[in-house]
Amino acid sequence: MLGTGRSIVERGQAGLIAECADIVVRVMLDTSPLTAPIDRRELRAFRRTLPSSVRPGIASFFLPVAFILLFPVLLIFLDGGWAFGDDLSSLDLSGRIVPYLVMPLFGIVLLARALLRRNGVRSFRLDRFARANSFAYTARVDGPRLPGMIFARQGETSAFSTDLVRRESDPSFVVANHTLATGSGKERKEYRWGYVALRLNTPLPHIVLDAQRNNSWGKSSLPVALVSRQRLSLEGDFDRYFALYCPEGYEADALYLFTPDIMARLIDSAALFDVEIIDDYVFLYSTEEVSTLDPARWQQVLAAVDIFSRRVAQWERWRDDRIEVDARAEKKGDAVPYSARRTGVASQGRRLARRSNLWHIVLIIPVLIVLYGIFSAMFR
Repeated sequence: MLGTGRSIVERGQAGLIAECADIVVRVMLDTSPLTAPIDRRELRAFRRTLPSSVRPGIASFFLPVAFILLFPVLLIFLDGGWAFGDDLSSLDLSGRIVPYLVMPLFGIVLLARALLRRNGVRSFRLDRFARANSFAYTARVDGPRLPGMIFARQGETSAFSTDLVRRESDPSFVVANHTLATGSGKERKEYRWGYVALRLNTPLPHIVLDAQRNNSWGKSSLPVALVSRQRLSLEGDFDRYFALYCPEGYEADALYLFTPDIMARLIDSAALFDVEIIDDYVFLYSTEEVSTLDPARWQQVLAAVDIFSRRVAQWERWRDDRIEVDARAEKKGDAVPYSARRTGVASQGRRLARRSNLWHIVLIIPVLIVLYGIFSAMFR
């Protein structure tokens, strides 16, 4: 049984097919390299191939850490007056030992993190996993040019994807993690996502499936908020698991793309992923890492990907009736066959309308005022 709470009878044929497909994925995917013992000689050779952005040189972190570790010694030196000839025996650290210990402990933590990052074990395991499954591994790509909503943000200062796993025979399939930073200094913020990208041969209307399971306090996990009038309610219990958004006027197209059988499979195998169809891409998003050393996570990812891979051929036959058809056929007065219609999406279907994502802050303000009044009355 899959985790939807529905019986086999309720799922029907679509659910049974989904379970069979998931079994096939589990049989075919070799996850043993993610946990198997490592040959240290192979690891040392592999580390030499990693770029400095993934495995920085030892000097890049040794000097800052050394300064942090030596900083308390410098403080003691100045505090004890050694620089002015005072005797060490006159130094009194009573009541001030904690401040002197914080910096060395902080330096040790930084050193351990840096050494863990430089050992290359994570990249090595993912590379061997990719090879075992006819995939290709790339440690890092800076500033990927992709149209999805997680790849751009106002005030962006840097963006990069890491641990990219691609199909060797199909470069349009990518599993990776993405980090985007905004601001600098104390104002710097980082946003991390895991994503799967599938590229199609034809553009589709902009459609978003907002998974309800990964939302919290009524707030979507997506980085943008969408205008509510674009939400399309679907049959069955699909709305309990996903909120589907499509451009106004494209409701029939969304129903063509998301038929009842694919909706059932999404509930069974992809209810923890947000989905975005934009231009000629299908993206699956997660607030957790997708390219990971967890074998169960990879099984989950590939089962979700299988849902869309089986629908690509049908989706690529979709055509937007709002786009002008072949001009030559129009001049002749002939009926334009379906196959002759131009691929693409009309301007009104290319992007969903967005709204401000600050409503929860506006809602919190009166709640805080009420709580302040209650506590003030209690302690008056």
